[in-house]
Amino acid sequence: MNEQRCACAHCSCTVDANALQHDGKAYCCQACASGHSNSEPCRMQDCHCGEKPSENAVDNALDETFPASDPISP
Repeated sequence: MNEQRCACAHCSCTVDANALQHDGKAYCCQACASGHSNSEPCRMQDCHCGEKPSENAVDNALDETFPASDPISP
């Protein structure tokens, strides 16, 4: 039997036939279905999909994505 993943973009949970349905997609919990709108955690303790990255992590990711030393494409 195929395991279906939660439709939350960063969630690592699987869902079954009893999954929460929202807009035609299956979610493991209400927090994931609402897009963690109020920073609610995922129902699974091992999953960190509802956590927002720290400001420092975002800055580091931006630096690694587009270093200032790269020339602009013509």
